Amino acid sequence: MQLKKPTKKYEELPETISPLDYMEWRGVGRAVADATFHSKDFPRLENTGNKLLADKRAVLLYELGLKEEEKQTVLKEIAKEII
Repeated sequence: MQLKKPTKKYEELPETISPLDYMEWRGVGRAVADATFHSKDFPRLENTGNKLLADKRAVLLYELGLKEEEKQTVLKEIAKEII
């Protein structure tokens, strides 16, 4: 199996990411990215038709494996920075 290296940093990602963006950020192949986007608990955006899209902040929290209370705390901090 050939290892891939990430080609994008988190900061370089657009606000809404696709499996292709995820591939470049995490350094994984297309099959892994698609499987991740189809995971039951993955924070994919709804009502986008056939497009697989997700908010990059929600994906970061998903990748960190935070519990729900921890996610809320981090989201509050992110909101403070935005506002």
